[in-house]
Amino acid sequence: MRSINFFKIISLILATCLSLIRCEQVKDDFAGTYCLNLQNTEMVISQTGDLVTFSLQTGLIENGTGTIKGNKLALTATLSESELFACELSFSNDRTSFSGPYNIVGNGGETLMEGILLGNKGECPEYDIDAAGVPAFVEKDFTQLSKIEKISKFRSGFGHSFTDGFEACRSMKHYFNPYQEYRQNNTVDIYSPVNGIILSVANDGHGASTGLTNKEIQIRPNEYSAFVFVLYHCDLTSEAIAAGKSIEAGELIGHARLYYDDLAEYATSFDIAVWVNTPSGIRLISYFETMSDALFYTYLARGVTSRQDFIISKEARDASPLQCDGDTFISTGSIENFVNLN
Repeated sequence: MRSINFFKIISLILATCLSLIRCEQVKDDFAGTYCLNLQNTEMVISQTGDLVTFSLQTGLIENGTGTIKGNKLALTATLSESELFACELSFSNDRTSFSGPYNIVGNGGETLMEGILLGNKGECPEYDIDAAGVPAFVEKDFTQLSKIEKISKFRSGFGHSFTDGFEACRSMKHYFNPYQEYRQNNTVDIYSPVNGIILSVANDGHGASTGLTNKEIQIRPNEYSAFVFVLYHCDLTSEAIAAGKSIEAGELIGHARLYYDDLAEYATSFDIAVWVNTPSGIRLISYFETMSDALFYTYLARGVTSRQDFIISKEARDASPLQCDGDTFISTGSIENFVNLN
């Protein structure tokens, strides 16, 4: 009887040890696909011992590397034009989520962008715009239209090249130019266009000499979670505007920051982009495609005739191509870049 109890105890101890070993192996496994708070981009992590490699769905990072220290991953990668990406991610014990600071540093050691990286295990939500079309669901504008003089067209040659993985050398976002009297800081409001979650608030690198850096805000709408709205050149009004926070359509985020420093370096515009995670990859679409008819009516009242006034088609842009040196336009093309409002 005693020997049977003894062997039962040994068996229980061995089973417990094996269970703990298996749990520890699962606990220490960082490998997998994670959906990031940056444009709903997926990060794929592979692990060998205490070393990892990682890549981003966008192709911006293909061969990043990192090391494991307890619950943390320290990741680095060289981006295009020798820019360096670095982050330190703190993982939950079950490895299903992480958060941590990241930064992108230029060739001269200057910080080009920094913010908080959030991730959850699993693939990002998708929406098939080719099959279903772009839903017109935005009811609230992201700025004060009455203060805007002109707006750049989608695929224009204004600003700098800004593209997805399907097109090249064109600006696939919209710049909003205020009237001259409003081209100073804190005179043009910026609002959330949707009910959603703030995915990211990052310094975009402008104005670092004075510490008054412009912010780039990414918002994922609740209704269409495969979409991400990105607002640029923003001076935040509150510390409550932070990654992971909920926000309502029409809620004030901040003001357009057009002057960067005391040397009077300035921009004439601020901008908005819309990303969609589709089955074929991350795509950029025009902000005007997402507007409801009621919202777009406010633009019709300013003298435009249709949403297509704000969009240069891919076919038209391809037939009248721009020239780029990296992201810099060296020609602005033969197609008018702006829509002037009445």
